[in-house]
Amino acid sequence: MSWTTYFAAGGSAAQPAYNQFDRNGCAIGCGPVSWAMLFCWGDNQAETGSGYWAPRWGLFRTNGGRGTNAPAPLTQNNSVNNIIIELNGQVRTFCIAGSGATCPWDMPGAGSYLSGRTGTRLRTDWNSIGIHQGNLRDQVVDSIVNRRTPAVIGTGWLSHYPLAFGYRWQTRTIHHSFLFWSWDEVVTDRNFYVNQGWGSGGAGDWIDASTWFAGQIFP
Repeated sequence: MSWTTYFAAGGSAAQPAYNQFDRNGCAIGCGPVSWAMLFCWGDNQAETGSGYWAPRWGLFRTNGGRGTNAPAPLTQNNSVNNIIIELNGQVRTFCIAGSGATCPWDMPGAGSYLSGRTGTRLRTDWNSIGIHQGNLRDQVVDSIVNRRTPAVIGTGWLSHYPLAFGYRWQTRTIHHSFLFWSWDEVVTDRNFYVNQGWGSGGAGDWIDASTWFAGQIFP
């Protein structure tokens, strides 16, 4: 058995190391942080010569605002915080017991960040009650494998939005036996490698490749 592994362009080295922070007595929210990481990843690709993303400079601008173009930093600073605060309002993140929560049907609000900055297009699909779906997983796989672009996913039961930037799969055979019968079953294992938005950037985690949310961007 061996894994077949894919990563978004730049791999771990291109992942923003962003984290949540407290604002008005509440965590800013994983939803805004995940979008900020994805948008700044795209800007970094445009700034470093990616042919696919080159036309989409402007995803990050000076001080995180809407002024002149600037390269997106991979480490968090006040400009990145300004982006996350803007996105927090656009996706209507609200406070529950000190944590920032974002409903999936509000996540498309991140498209407002793109308006006036870039021609990048945003797409979101989800299951409203947090049921993991194969078609949503396949959208994320397609983004990573075929477009080499990370995607925002939903893990747990409406609990967290990390950024998936790696995918791997393998097949293995399981032998079963019962009384006088025996048979083999071939199973496929699938994992996503995720940037959790906890400040570790490319030092991510392999998790089960399932999701109830898929957030993508297209140049």
